[in-house]
Amino acid sequence: QGLSSNVGRLAALPARRAAARDCALMAARRRRQAMLLHRALALAAAVGAVGSEDAPPRGHLEPFGGWAAGTPIEERPDVPEPEEFYTKYCASDGGAGKPVVFRGAASGMGAATHWATDDQLLERYKGEKVSQVEYNLKETRSGGNVPNMRTLGDFVQAYNASDIYMVSSVPKGMLKDMDFLPCLRCGGFLRYLDVNNMWMGRGGSKSVIHYDDQDNINCMLAGRKRFIFMHPSYKATFEAHPNSKDNKFGWVDTDLDRSATGYGAFMGNLDVDSVDLIKYPGWRDVQWSYVDLQPGDCVYIPYQWYHQVTAEPGRSINVHVWYWRPAKFDAASCAADAAPAVSPTFADCSFGYEPLGGHLGVIPKGGRGKPPTRCGARGAGPPLGRARRRRRKVGGEEL
Repeated sequence: QGLSSNVGRLAALPARRAAARDCALMAARRRRQAMLLHRALALAAAVGAVGSEDAPPRGHLEPFGGWAAGTPIEERPDVPEPEEFYTKYCASDGGAGKPVVFRGAASGMGAATHWATDDQLLERYKGEKVSQVEYNLKETRSGGNVPNMRTLGDFVQAYNASDIYMVSSVPKGMLKDMDFLPCLRCGGFLRYLDVNNMWMGRGGSKSVIHYDDQDNINCMLAGRKRFIFMHPSYKATFEAHPNSKDNKFGWVDTDLDRSATGYGAFMGNLDVDSVDLIKYPGWRDVQWSYVDLQPGDCVYIPYQWYHQVTAEPGRSINVHVWYWRPAKFDAASCAADAAPAVSPTFADCSFGYEPLGGHLGVIPKGGRGKPPTRCGARGAGPPLGRARRRRRKVGGEEL
């Protein structure tokens, strides 16, 4: 029995040796495969590093802002008092100011109720005159004005089936539906009112990248819009070598080149739907912030902050007021016996102030320049002050 057992072991020995040899060969193959894979990955990484200069940059041919993540601006559920507004947002950052959104600030205005549907607009304001309707929901500044759009009714009955957009002074009969925010009710803000505008479209509109010379409060009444902001410290970089291939951002200044299409100064060569970061590489290093406005929200935009605005699909209305920031906050006007208890409506104030130079509002001396604007008590209309008396008649005709 012992002999037969030894014979069995000897017979099985070649098979065991063969199995061990096969295991060793398999392990060697796996080590070699792992080594080859490691080399391949290293080679691919090296090739990628060498070719990275030729690869398209992040955000290339994507919508504006695709090269980096934006930062949301400050949000407030309330509207600050005028002095806090002036100090914290208008005059901060060395005078550059700081955008901020006041959530729901316009929700209680008459416009939020009376302009809620097109049927309401037609019922209440069909015959109100509008000053301007433009072609092209995607702004180019060269589309021109739409003919025969004289009243709000003309526009409302046409805009949903066409590529048009209303950019008009708020029609006279609708001014009473818009309130000035409480942060403007004293401190000098209402002395330097420039203009107001009503923007309306069927959604999907896109603005060019630009800045305004005035401070701006923009309130969303219907629809949703995204505002993208860039700090005015980029001015020298953005606007270097305008109207030329040396400009790395697409900046156009039509005042410097009358052959350029459009009007004013803006990023006229840049397609906001498909930003060419190879042709305009400067954008790769630009930081930006943003806010998504909902109905009832109001955003403060300080002067010379670059911005671009895109509306979501669907009926869209917003109203803004441009004013020249007071050079100095007038604290005396906010005293308990001087400040109005409630803010006036747009209908209660005159508009049209312009400074002799710069971006700040100051009271002109010696009769030079345009006089300050004035506001009457809420619901009383603007007072017949100097600003209105001077313009009541020209050549015997009422203005």
